[in-house]
Amino acid sequence: MSTAIHIELDALCLLLLYAIAHQSQANVNQQMKRVLFRCLVYGAIAQLILDILWLIVEGSSFPGAVIANRVINALFLSAGIILGCILYLYVLETMGYRITRRLQTLVMLPGLLFLGLNVISIWTEWVFTVSPENIYAHGPLFWLQIIGAYGMMLLPLAHLIIFLVSHRNSGRRDEERVSLRPVRTLLSFFFVPVVGAVITLFYTGMPGTWTSAAISLVLLYIDDQDSEIIRDGLTGLNNRKTLEGAFNEYVKQEQNNLYLFLMDLDSFKQINDTFGHPVGDQALVTAANILSSSMVNRKGILVRYGGDEFLVMGFFDAAQQESDSYKSALQKKFADYRHEQNLPYKFSISIGAAKYAPGKTLESLVKEADNELYKEKQRSKSE
Repeated sequence: MSTAIHIELDALCLLLLYAIAHQSQANVNQQMKRVLFRCLVYGAIAQLILDILWLIVEGSSFPGAVIANRVINALFLSAGIILGCILYLYVLETMGYRITRRLQTLVMLPGLLFLGLNVISIWTEWVFTVSPENIYAHGPLFWLQIIGAYGMMLLPLAHLIIFLVSHRNSGRRDEERVSLRPVRTLLSFFFVPVVGAVITLFYTGMPGTWTSAAISLVLLYIDDQDSEIIRDGLTGLNNRKTLEGAFNEYVKQEQNNLYLFLMDLDSFKQINDTFGHPVGDQALVTAANILSSSMVNRKGILVRYGGDEFLVMGFFDAAQQESDSYKSALQKKFADYRHEQNLPYKFSISIGAAKYAPGKTLESLVKEADNELYKEKQRSKSE
């Protein structure tokens, strides 16, 4: 591949990452995950700039070209491992670890050590050499660089895989499991950089690791923005913004068994007032997981409608009979969970249902289900 094409690819990735960095800078969200992601983006931008500079400087004969080549290579090789350390922190945060200063120092230590080693190599040529003709080559200790670079890429990948396998085999009920979607999403984005790193290992000068990493960062950003728009932050369920589009799609299918269920947790305010909001939040997450398990192999959508309210819209065979069975099965799941876990608070759910008929709007369907929910609440109070 020609140098010009390599530079063009780097420049294109650079522009994409710059757009993300600019947008991210306008977001004042200082959550650790966002901060680490911004560090990854800025770091990848720096790597792409260094890669472009190396392509320009390599083999050139202008005054100071050799020392410039050495400095660029020292920074490029060091930054790659430092970014691997930041990536590991990002992975740990995604898996739910608390990113303390002690953990940051421990994870970043390899990056700092290799920074020192590569800077020293400007004079000692341990890791890399630059000939009098200004041509880069591997030094006698370059194998250490390979171990460090690939280690900081494969270590978080291995940790992700172990984390997913351990949670899958934990034997916990579906409603007790933490949301693994962000972890699975992150795992899928390791593929492109790993392939790029392997290409670079065998073909020095090919646009591999950092162009690939830029692609993955763009995809991660798109997925994150998508989650911000359509997903509830606490439960990971769809939010209300997704409901209208799903409704319009479902009514076009001309089936006569579309139902909408509106439900809420009974005495939820009492849970918050008596046991505190963290317990209330956990009750909502557990409720969301129970509802999610009820949607397996069923065509429909599950939404956190607001507060302690959830909405299910989907197709049910055998018309009224299956919809009634669905309600009963859900309420039994909540009762069973409370009994098995010996919860100190009431953990049950009230459900109102409405069946779609031609001409009904989403608003009228929700209102009808809400009225049925109100009636059920009143019946429960009178019993």
